Amino acid sequence: MLNVGKIEEGFVLDHIQAGMAMSIYHHLQLDKLDCTVAIIKNARSDKMGKKDILKVECDVNMLDLDVLGFIDHNITVNVIKNGDIVEKKELKLPKQIKNVIHC
Repeated sequence: MLNVGKIEEGFVLDHIQAGMAMSIYHHLQLDKLDCTVAIIKNARSDKMGKKDILKVECDVNMLDLDVLGFIDHNITVNVIKNGDIVEKKELKLPKQIKNVIHC
């Protein structure tokens, strides 16, 4: 069993379609931020068979998560403060997003 420690402040993106974690990492531009990110690929899931998970330790106001609603509205966003889940955000398709997918 893989054990990734809890984070104090940030968010956990759960129920990501298996194999999509790196795409979401880039769409959220996490590579440009100075924050800790744990990427778990192909984790076992009773609900999905396999899933990816992203744990991001940073100020929760640093990121615009609207892009996730465009990519996959089934992703679960758990907001973490002081090591505890304080909010579960429900994703929906945003009215407008810019500079996400380039042709």
